[in-house]
Amino acid sequence: MHYTPYRDLLLKLFPNYLKVRKLPLNGGMSCPNLDGTKGFSGCSYCNNRSFSPVFDQAKVSIQEQLDTFVPRLRKKYPNAGILAYLQPYTNTHAPLEHLKGIIGPIVKHEEIAGLAIGTRPDCLEDEKIEYLAEMNRIKPIIVEIGLQTANDLTLAAINRRHTLAEFEDAVKRCQAANLTVTTHVIVGLPGETMKDFKHTAEVVHDLHLAAVKIHPLHIVAGTVMAQDYIAGDFKLLEFEEYCEAVAEMIRIIGPETAIERFSGESPSEMLIAPNWCGERDRIIAKVEEILGRD
Repeated sequence: MHYTPYRDLLLKLFPNYLKVRKLPLNGGMSCPNLDGTKGFSGCSYCNNRSFSPVFDQAKVSIQEQLDTFVPRLRKKYPNAGILAYLQPYTNTHAPLEHLKGIIGPIVKHEEIAGLAIGTRPDCLEDEKIEYLAEMNRIKPIIVEIGLQTANDLTLAAINRRHTLAEFEDAVKRCQAANLTVTTHVIVGLPGETMKDFKHTAEVVHDLHLAAVKIHPLHIVAGTVMAQDYIAGDFKLLEFEEYCEAVAEMIRIIGPETAIERFSGESPSEMLIAPNWCGERDRIIAKVEEILGRD
């Protein structure tokens, strides 16, 4: 293998478990890009229904979700560590006291080994980081801060409504609080080239992030980007182009940062294109082949 797999990071964080499995949970939170804090239209590529298996649990209490889902996962993986994952939307986009009511029960649950929190760089105020650091002293906390791209012009074009500088600041403040920080990026955003992909990889490397998810841009129904794609405003990367880009990014990112994944999938009824984005094994094999040429 030509990169550090995510399981190596998990073994480091959870040395008492040979395997760690994620348990998606829904904290019932929104996003500053949807609730009017920054905007109402959301990121142009995003439809949470396309990637979150607990999208429909927004109105179900965390305790009820734990009571329902933990036994199911434990039955399937009796000896695995359970990493709770607050996944849909922005999971630090709420007042601190509300966050405590969501995160506290998760961290205190005897079957939960740790917690991963998906969020944005503009929703990590100092008081929230301090609280997460406090919880991190009880069980490992992973803060997954979305970046998507290091190009500020692209960030504006896809309506992210945050900058690279905000991302870098949030990462450094979380790292200073001894939190494990990971990110996710998208390869193939409209107008971007290999130069942009390499720049994003350089940022990931330079920030010493614990792990990164790399996703191919895939077009899902119900998004602004879907409308633009159908109108012919941009083209997607071909399979080979994507794999070449990922391999180059992995070379730059280096072994210090674990690679969590570099495929992406959506329900078939929502996916518009490309038809290969969920072919995990095929993508891995091709990227490994390219890396093997070094």
